[in-house]
Amino acid sequence: MAQRSRGTVILLVLVAVTAVAMIVPAAVGFTLREHESARAFLYSAFLLASFTALIYLANKSRKPRERLISHPFFVLSAAYVLLPVLMSIPLTEAVPGLRFADAWFEMLSSFTTTGATLLDNPVPRSVHLWRAIVGWLGGLFVLVYVIAILAPMNMGGFEVLAVRNERQTAGPALSKQLLSEDNNAAAPDATLQRLRLQVGLIAPLYAGLTLLLWVALSIAGNPPLVALILAMSALSTSGIVPGPGWDVAALTFSSEFLLLVFLVLGLSRTFWLAGARGHGARLNWRQIELTFAGVLLAGLCGLFVLGFAFGDDGNSLNRFLRELWSVVFNGLSFLTTTGFISSATDLRSGFFAGPAGIVLLGLALIGGGVATTAGGLKLMRIFALMWQAKYELQHLVHPAAVGGDGAHMRGLRTEGAFSAWLFLLIFILGLGLVMAALSILGSTMEDALSYAVAALTTTGPLVQIAGSVPLTWTELGDAQRAVLGAGMLLGRLEFLLLLSVLWPRS
Repeated sequence: MAQRSRGTVILLVLVAVTAVAMIVPAAVGFTLREHESARAFLYSAFLLASFTALIYLANKSRKPRERLISHPFFVLSAAYVLLPVLMSIPLTEAVPGLRFADAWFEMLSSFTTTGATLLDNPVPRSVHLWRAIVGWLGGLFVLVYVIAILAPMNMGGFEVLAVRNERQTAGPALSKQLLSEDNNAAAPDATLQRLRLQVGLIAPLYAGLTLLLWVALSIAGNPPLVALILAMSALSTSGIVPGPGWDVAALTFSSEFLLLVFLVLGLSRTFWLAGARGHGARLNWRQIELTFAGVLLAGLCGLFVLGFAFGDDGNSLNRFLRELWSVVFNGLSFLTTTGFISSATDLRSGFFAGPAGIVLLGLALIGGGVATTAGGLKLMRIFALMWQAKYELQHLVHPAAVGGDGAHMRGLRTEGAFSAWLFLLIFILGLGLVMAALSILGSTMEDALSYAVAALTTTGPLVQIAGSVPLTWTELGDAQRAVLGAGMLLGRLEFLLLLSVLWPRS
């Protein structure tokens, strides 16, 4: 079989999947008698399917040629640039008066699992279902390419896990294999094989967990469509809700508890299927991630208890329990960069009222686990930096001390901490550039910080609660949205992947 461009095959498959996915909101729209939006999705599905078939036929008998641009960064960037444009086509017809630029921002936000929305007016329910489906597909895309593409390159958080022994064996071997595939058109395309393998392993479980949560939320009393949107949003950590008119207070405690249970998946890849015997297998990183996340949430609850105990505004047990639940739910939600806000949250006088929302901004910056749909800096990177800081403090007290902890933990605080520090510096640089651009375009420094962190950590709802006053994405101009769209793209693609293009590793 003739060897064809890896990027072309990947993009064609993604466009075909997008076309098939549009059938779902079309069918739901016809069921709900939203005929105009249903026709928009149906016609767009046929258009994309025809486009995909024509491109496939045109390239079917094409002779292989040397690929000039084969780095994964370009392929992934092309996917995140092209797909939101195609996904925007039905939105402009389904939502009257919606500009294509706004539809593109909506779809880019959904596909990067950011969840930022410009739809502040009631729109057809099938539109919100489409937003949730796009976010769900974006989450699946992340899970697949992190393992199939970034893991062999020791990126996406794996650069921290590929500690001393693994770095001298499996890591470079896989990286060299990937580079040889990129530079040799005649070599077997193992990247496509890895992608197929990961899709076959991850997609059934990802869909099964979504189905399980959907059924559970429906049994808890939520309408089926609302339950489906929330289930997709929770698994993809996109934070997409059924619409601006949807009352968050309608969620019962049982529904929020179910969401909380499934949000734990964003802290660590506990359903690790492939690669568990490779990078970081001897280092029980999953236990470290969950333990570290538990410590962070416990510290947040401790701060709340202290503040509540010394408060003088008529404390009661009922209010204490409601506020404590709000702290736990919101803390986990923003730590996984999902952005769900509990119905028990009091934004006027509660724990996260006013400037105190900056705590959630800090949690979103930390982010979730390696190889999950969560964004942010990642728990393992922060842990590696803290572990090295702990060793440095001990070395100040006992200069002649010899570090122990075993070979793998020593590797975590040397190579792992160095990689984490490099990523942190690049992240801060990117954050500063986005904030500077927003400030030049007219945003205040505080607003620019909230928007920039929300974009780079893919936590769209963060702007509603992180600042002293709630913000909305509709307040921004086109130039500001373009800057934040680029921030979402870089935040999802990982800064080290961009660095590998500018600074190739031998």
